[in-house]
Amino acid sequence: MRKKIFLLIISCFLFTSCAKAEPGYSVSAGLSKPMIKQVTLAVVGDIMVHDYQYNEAYDPMTGTYDFMHNFQDVKKYFDGYDLVLGNLELTFGGKERGYSSYPCFNTPDEFLDAIKDAGFDILTTANNHSMDTGKQGLIRTLDKLDEYGIAHMGTYRSAEERDKILYKNVNGIKFAFLSYTYGTNGIAVPDAYLVNLIDNEQMVDDIKRARENADVVVVMPHLGNEYETYPKNIFQDWTDLMFLSGADIVLASHPHVLQPMEYVRVDHGDGAHDGFIIYSLGNFISSQTTPPRNASIVLHLTVEKVGNEPPNVKEVSFVPIWTQFRNAQEKNHFVVRSVYEMLTLEQSEKDRLLRKIDQARLVEVHEETASFLLNRKVPLSEIQEEYVFEK
Repeated sequence: MRKKIFLLIISCFLFTSCAKAEPGYSVSAGLSKPMIKQVTLAVVGDIMVHDYQYNEAYDPMTGTYDFMHNFQDVKKYFDGYDLVLGNLELTFGGKERGYSSYPCFNTPDEFLDAIKDAGFDILTTANNHSMDTGKQGLIRTLDKLDEYGIAHMGTYRSAEERDKILYKNVNGIKFAFLSYTYGTNGIAVPDAYLVNLIDNEQMVDDIKRARENADVVVVMPHLGNEYETYPKNIFQDWTDLMFLSGADIVLASHPHVLQPMEYVRVDHGDGAHDGFIIYSLGNFISSQTTPPRNASIVLHLTVEKVGNEPPNVKEVSFVPIWTQFRNAQEKNHFVVRSVYEMLTLEQSEKDRLLRKIDQARLVEVHEETASFLLNRKVPLSEIQEEYVFEK
């Protein structure tokens, strides 16, 4: 009897010893299996509000603005994603300053209602319009984002705040977010901490610090030449430096048009893995309605970490979108639309929603996005709501 008890104790000990998992592994039926963690991101480009947009949103009866219709058609492409990111290329300087658009953007606070309703979690505020309403406007913009519970990076209220990197721990994967801009349209930055400018030494130091404390480092730089569809060498050199310093994902903006994207093989001392870059996400919403500035995408990324291996960008896909600025009755009406949804409507519904000129434009948008980003011909007969970007 004592022998049986002893053998039972020994067998239990051996089972639990063998089944004890290393960090990053789980135990199932006595076998050690690598744990799989995933995080999904939805990303868009430039979020801008010109005077056409806030004039359309204005209600003279109440003296207020309503932008809620802007994103109702596309916010479903954010639903269910762990983090939703974009480039906030405007300021909330306050009503008393008077609202304005280009060259200095001061947007009604009510626009934040639409941003929040759409589901944005993180916005980069480092761009060439960061200083449009001065230091006070920059700070007020951050205060309003905090009020709405939207995280931000790239502009700051103090030196202490600037030195704090934005981290997000999602589904067991720790992300760091950084952003920088090439400049502020010649407007002086009175205190260096206010705006993250692309300074190689500072940027490299920031990315290296972030690398020490995060599984995935995401950088959202504002760079490139406006309206160019391919990045110049100088901008590629900057993004290469970001990867060499420790970045895993680079999501760039500024040209207001789409530029190419690609997987990037990186190794930060933790093993080679797949990173990703898009050189320009284009405009998400604006009054820049001339082609190709009104064609863009909702970018979807899946980051996966298996066991103790470094996280990989496992899958990339995109939804072609288009900003409608006039309805079928020729009235200004700013709505971000899915290209697939618009082109696959019944003709009677198309005619109800869209001008003939816009119906033709949507066919061009499909070509400008799907064929351009996939680097292959995608005929209209093969249109999809969302396209997977292959390695």
